[in-house]
Amino acid sequence: MILLTSTLLILTAGVSIPSAKATTTTTLFLYTTLGTSSVTANGTALKGGAENTLNSGNTYSFTATPTSGWKFVGFDYAAASGSVGSTKNPFSEVISAGCSLEAIFIPTTNTTGTSSGSGASTITLFASAGGTTSPAVPSADISSGLSISGTIGHSTTITETPGTSYTFLCWVTQCSSASNYYTSTTLSYTVLTSGVAIEPIWVPTSSGITVPVINEFSAAVVAFLAIALVASALGAYAYTKKAKK
Repeated sequence: MILLTSTLLILTAGVSIPSAKATTTTTLFLYTTLGTSSVTANGTALKGGAENTLNSGNTYSFTATPTSGWKFVGFDYAAASGSVGSTKNPFSEVISAGCSLEAIFIPTTNTTGTSSGSGASTITLFASAGGTTSPAVPSADISSGLSISGTIGHSTTITETPGTSYTFLCWVTQCSSASNYYTSTTLSYTVLTSGVAIEPIWVPTSSGITVPVINEFSAAVVAFLAIALVASALGAYAYTKKAKK
């Protein structure tokens, strides 16, 4: 028995036993479009507007779930190696060090909001991946947003500049009376209430992410157009009937 044990020790002395590879983690910052829509990574909810700890090198499946009144249009993933845009939901990506993700949502309708009167208003401008604004959102305000003074009933102008390999998609605005989107590169927003949130959205140039066609008329305008079309149709019918007599 002693001889057998000694032989086994001699045979295994030159064999190296691989050590277990330590798991390395990295942080993913999740940008959140206005609204309360959610994003999960492999089924686990991510914290919006904050850093989330994930395992570097692992493949994650990200799923975006819009709340009522909002529509998902795409993902924007950015890392040191570059940016990737996708309209797939779920969207899968191998996570690398120091990365960010934004699930892009826009309102399903554009409505005419109601002004709450007059007086001062606070505009909260939120940051997004892929570009900069003027006024700029400092890194210290990336989660809470930059506060801008506004006046109800008056317009406030904000401009945007896309970053390298990005293109501007739209502005998303949200207040107590309406949530809308605007595609002009310079936003001249007429403040309606005492508080409003605004966020610019950029997407990777090669992503193919676009703003879907959404009704931009208020309910009153739609009703007026419907009445006008009916009246026009009745008039044409009456004229045709009279011509046949």
